[in-house]
Amino acid sequence: MDKKKQNISIRIGEKSFSMRINASDEENYRQASKVVQEKYYNYKDRYKDLSKEDLLSMVVFDLAKKNIELNRQKGETQMFLEISDLVNSIEDYLKAQ
Repeated sequence: MDKKKQNISIRIGEKSFSMRINASDEENYRQASKVVQEKYYNYKDRYKDLSKEDLLSMVVFDLAKKNIELNRQKGETQMFLEISDLVNSIEDYLKAQ
């Protein structure tokens, strides 16, 4: 099944990029661009002497750190669910005895 493609333009920092994406992914691309823009301009306001490259590096680092934190939380949540399932199985087994 072919996915419908479309062209979009997004901004990253002070530069515009044209991309061809799956139409179903448009909202994710636009939200990602918005997050990057907000972080970029927040850093630009705080650190007026930094170059565009340095500002974008700080944005990348910040987003990578947040991604790691979210993945860790996801892993902890999955581990909690697995432990909860094991506890329930043990309780069911003990009740049957």
